[in-house]
Amino acid sequence: MDSRQQWLTRLKNELSNSPLVSNVAFGFILMGLEKLVELEFECPCNPKWNGVFSSAFFIIPAVMAFTLMLIIQGCRCDTWCRKTVSFSSFVPAIVWLILLFLDGQYFACAMTDWKGRFVIVDKAAPQKWCEPTSEGDVTPQELMLRSQQLFVVSQVLGIFLLIIICVGLIVYVIRESCQQESEVQDADVAELTVLRMSSLRTRTT
Repeated sequence: MDSRQQWLTRLKNELSNSPLVSNVAFGFILMGLEKLVELEFECPCNPKWNGVFSSAFFIIPAVMAFTLMLIIQGCRCDTWCRKTVSFSSFVPAIVWLILLFLDGQYFACAMTDWKGRFVIVDKAAPQKWCEPTSEGDVTPQELMLRSQQLFVVSQVLGIFLLIIICVGLIVYVIRESCQQESEVQDADVAELTVLRMSSLRTRTT
């Protein structure tokens, strides 16, 4: 919960610099996003609803954050960045997905295919899982092991996304620095050309 609150605080700080903050629709979107972040996750532990319920936590805040950043980028960019969408617009949404995957319980809930009740795992608090309410072909211990494996898979996906965004940021920074260096070199060449042309003209005269 603390990491999600920090994510929302940083997003709100970014959005507070926008002239659209006073807009009513913009305010409602931001308020809805804040309520979703503050909501305590409780898996329904029902195979029919687990996937849908967990997907809502993945998709809705990410789309809302991306939309808000897209609006902000559009207001700050005079040409609306017609050629490409700014990379920074994707960052809050990707960070949100990384936080949920590293948390583990959202992905584990989505992949749970048995009925039960959402309780804290013994000796693994605050980790929670869907404890089966009825005995079946698979023992509760095996289901708990499967749930913990889903937690691990989720965290691996989160780390993988984190690596991707770090590599993307490094490539973006290197590309921007190289582009700026190229522009500086082109400007220097143009300036030298102008100086040579002017010196030739003075000699001929």
